[in-house]
Amino acid sequence: MKELTPITRRIIDAAADIMQDDATEIEYQHGILCQVGLPRKKVEGRVFERTFKNASIRIIAGELWDGKHWIEQPVPYGPKPRLALIYFNSEAIRTKNPHIEVGHSCAEFLRRIGLPDQDGRTYNLFKRQMTALAATELSLGFTTQNEAVTINARPVKEFRAWVGSDKNDRQQSLWPGELTLSTDYFESLLAHAVPLDPRALGALSHSALALDIYAFLARRLHELDKSVRIPFVSLKEQFGQEYQDLKPFKNKFLSSIQQVMAVYPEAHVEQVTGGIVLSPSNPPIKPPIKGRRIAVEKPKLLSPSPAAPNLSEVTTEQFRKLCPRLDIYACKADFDAWLADKTKPKDYQKAFLGFAKKWGKGKN
Repeated sequence: MKELTPITRRIIDAAADIMQDDATEIEYQHGILCQVGLPRKKVEGRVFERTFKNASIRIIAGELWDGKHWIEQPVPYGPKPRLALIYFNSEAIRTKNPHIEVGHSCAEFLRRIGLPDQDGRTYNLFKRQMTALAATELSLGFTTQNEAVTINARPVKEFRAWVGSDKNDRQQSLWPGELTLSTDYFESLLAHAVPLDPRALGALSHSALALDIYAFLARRLHELDKSVRIPFVSLKEQFGQEYQDLKPFKNKFLSSIQQVMAVYPEAHVEQVTGGIVLSPSNPPIKPPIKGRRIAVEKPKLLSPSPAAPNLSEVTTEQFRKLCPRLDIYACKADFDAWLADKTKPKDYQKAFLGFAKKWGKGKN
């Protein structure tokens, strides 16, 4: 038998853990970045754009002051900035505070996702991408019904770093100490955060494409009311901007989604001629109980007609107007628990919104 590679072993171990136990922690990604991701390869130039359907991002590389000079930062790319941004998001949501103490919490995050927090190379790569993200200007664009919305903001409003010498290039080096997310980004994050399993993130940490596919499925599958077919041409438009031809992208995509499926066992995804079919599925991590981050219930196997219906996109938008900044997943978990010993409502979506009005005011 061929010896398992470290990546394969990591995925197998994470898959076994996910099948056996609920997650005790939750990480978060911005919903728009679950649909259109950061660059996966090094970007030539200072600007990167990616658009798919009703969502778009535009990234402009920035500069940081090192105490003596303005240091030009690259456009962040690859798996590390994705993990760094998830780290920022998760700490902000966890504390309900845009101010993040990087030093201690960064090592804790690396441990949560199963990466070595004491490994100098991993930590340095992670640190560099945090620094690049701190300087980045990120514009998020999305369309809802007849409204086009643009959010122009640096994700990081303020960045404080310890200054040290870099022996390799004799320049000042920056070690992240504290950062503060911009108000626009923080408020948008609270409204559009998608929960992710840290064990899956660690297992997929070698691949930007696998992380993007996982985040996309985490956002999309539980919102479906019925199965949808996505052709490989559309998948290339969404995920394969770096590929000129369809065939190499298709091969890479299928290899990556197999890894994703191993750590997202609730996902109902099937390969068909010319594409894939997505079917309604449980989210990869059980929604947190109100006021807590710990998932305590085993996820139930899901059929196309689940006992607890998924929330429609219209209902989701109405909830965000009724309860801005509150967690729709926590509200749905409370609503489903409240319904457990009651007669099933004729209109689940309408009943949920009625419950949400009181829930948002703390009356449930």
